[in-house]
Amino acid sequence: MTSKTSETYKLLKTNLLNCVFKPGAQLRIDAISKSLDVSVGAVREALSRLTSDGLVENVPQKGFIVAPVSAQDLRDLTNARIYVECRCLELAINRGDLDWEGRVLSAYHRLSKTPIETDAPHLPFNLHWTVVHEEFHDSLISACDNNWLLKLKNMMHVQAERYRRMTAAYTLERRNVDAEHKAIMEAALNRNSALACELYARHLETTLNIILSGGFLAEDAAREELDA
Repeated sequence: MTSKTSETYKLLKTNLLNCVFKPGAQLRIDAISKSLDVSVGAVREALSRLTSDGLVENVPQKGFIVAPVSAQDLRDLTNARIYVECRCLELAINRGDLDWEGRVLSAYHRLSKTPIETDAPHLPFNLHWTVVHEEFHDSLISACDNNWLLKLKNMMHVQAERYRRMTAAYTLERRNVDAEHKAIMEAALNRNSALACELYARHLETTLNIILSGGFLAEDAAREELDA
């Protein structure tokens, strides 16, 4: 039962991050159980775990639904990420050693050599890029020794990843994301924490502004999804 629940949780989490389920959509336990060929109990437990992750909500009279998205939520999330992740980055720069520098350089090299797009028409965005992208950001703060800040960072990353994947093709084609990553890396390795944090904050704000300018998160549309 435990392994089935874990497998169900991982699969549903991947589907939620990849926006297989629309924000605000009802997650019917019986239907999911049949489609995945797992027990109702395994699905219910997996959805409860996803509620803790903030990807699912348990709404009275409705049951489990996909957590809604909105422009204001993304603004709040971005501001919180800047506050927490820049502090993590500052601490990492202050105490990072040669091993930390090596991790950052290695992670950036892999990221810069990983294509963002694919040749597949049904999947133009390279999902493997998201993995090495996360590894790069993790490497930057890997020398941070504040576990609570790191926990908060990880919680927010899950939410940010869903927004980013929703609009990935649109946001990435409108910026030189490799140049942004390289500038952050160089400032961090030069131990210029003020510049590194400024560039990091700008990096997150650029994503926010591009998404908002694209009209993906109209507040009225988000409310309509939730009330449907």
